[in-house]
Amino acid sequence: MPLWVRRNMNNSHRKFLTTLAAMPVKEFKTHSQKVNPGDVFVCRQGLTWDSHLSAEDAVERGACGVIANRSLDLSVPCIVTPSHSTSVSLINQYYAYPQDKIKHIGVTGTNGKTTVAYCLNQLLNLIGKSAYTGTLGSSFDNVYYPLDNTTPDAITLLNLFHAMEKSDVSHHVMEVSSHALSQDRVTHIDFDTVIITNIGSDHLDYHKHREDYIQAKLRLIDRLKPGGVAIVNLDDEQALSVIERCRSRCKVITFSCTDDQADLYVSQIHSTCSGSEFSLEYQGTEYQVVSKLPFRFNIENSLAVIASMLALGLVISEVLALFGDMQPAPGRSEVYPLSNGATAILDYAHNFDSLSNLYRNVREHNTGKVVTVIGVTGERLADAPEIGQLCFNQSDRLVLTTDNPLGVSQDALFDALTRHLPSETDQTVICIKDRSEGIKEAIADLRSGDVLLLCGKGHEKYQYISKNKNEADPYLGDMDALILAAEHMGLRLVSGKIETGEPADLMVK
Repeated sequence: MPLWVRRNMNNSHRKFLTTLAAMPVKEFKTHSQKVNPGDVFVCRQGLTWDSHLSAEDAVERGACGVIANRSLDLSVPCIVTPSHSTSVSLINQYYAYPQDKIKHIGVTGTNGKTTVAYCLNQLLNLIGKSAYTGTLGSSFDNVYYPLDNTTPDAITLLNLFHAMEKSDVSHHVMEVSSHALSQDRVTHIDFDTVIITNIGSDHLDYHKHREDYIQAKLRLIDRLKPGGVAIVNLDDEQALSVIERCRSRCKVITFSCTDDQADLYVSQIHSTCSGSEFSLEYQGTEYQVVSKLPFRFNIENSLAVIASMLALGLVISEVLALFGDMQPAPGRSEVYPLSNGATAILDYAHNFDSLSNLYRNVREHNTGKVVTVIGVTGERLADAPEIGQLCFNQSDRLVLTTDNPLGVSQDALFDALTRHLPSETDQTVICIKDRSEGIKEAIADLRSGDVLLLCGKGHEKYQYISKNKNEADPYLGDMDALILAAEHMGLRLVSGKIETGEPADLMVK
């Protein structure tokens, strides 16, 4: 423990650590339903639930101790701290600040976070040992840890950092959501590099105003270490705001597909649904780059990955030598040709900006019909009419289905999705609650040259029907549903690596 910490600890803090040291602590848990024998349950007074009320349940599930912010009469030791933030700080001390032994790269943005973070982690694992945390869960050392949120709470992160330290992880790439930044979930992390992919509009159900959402994203820059590096997309409309926030605070590396003054500038772009080729200009030299990531919007994601590797001290020749082996993230622009000449694309696109991007690229490359399967989550009820109208305008046939209603009636979600659509849509729009059946319906009339878009679920193999994310309903997953639907029609997937929901070669813990 650092000397300055020991000097500033009071007697109650020392007693806290002494009490913990006497327990057979496995992990610290914030959800009583996830407590295993030997865990310590950490209580918190939240906005909608006071988890102090779950302490008895945690003890019954095997908690060896409880950390609370008020006295509780329990059969196991109960350590009382003045606030949840104090609890987090003391757990951090107990673990001896594991996050400080790792280089952290934080990725935020309206779109592209998962692709950038997952792909960057791939490359870092080719030269060392790296970990990933984000929408796909957390993974390192060939172990996969499922997560409830893109960016977990501070205590879950400390558990992960402790495990990473024991596994000798040197780098950690994490997606940082606007919710996490707004709720101070990452204030205990000092980032070596931050990446701002873009800032559009999203999560206005939570942030209420776009400016609040923008400011939440910009807070990631405030978490940079002295001498850290920010990776900025000059093609994003908020680039000036991002660079202004970085001023005199950190080094900036810029990338662009339109501005030749960027540090990394791309031209001569040739993108398809199976990958892309482009010329990259860096420090006065031009390089020819081939990427396995499909579509033009993934060129920006590729540039963010390359810039991040340069920020970590690699030279451009080393980076590009590694880059050719980079594979797309599960559920992100996964392209599967079908044996009848049609194409199926699995993509996590679920907000207006990402869907607009996807349609723009698909329309550029296909000559047949576009059939879309999509739903909206209960958290996006307010966005549903605009999303429904976009998908209707861009699709020849539209299948609306279930995607994590989170306690909202699916009929209400269908009503919102169709609110701005013509009253008579014949057979062009159909609502099917069972997503697997919806995919089967969507594939039925596909012909050569047509494209089937499976949007919103990506890698997910569950449905959050209720508000409680600890009670997920199992779902086959879009990939397996596609395979079964194709077999039902006498079709097969003729190429492409089939992903079935979790990152490859990972064991679930």
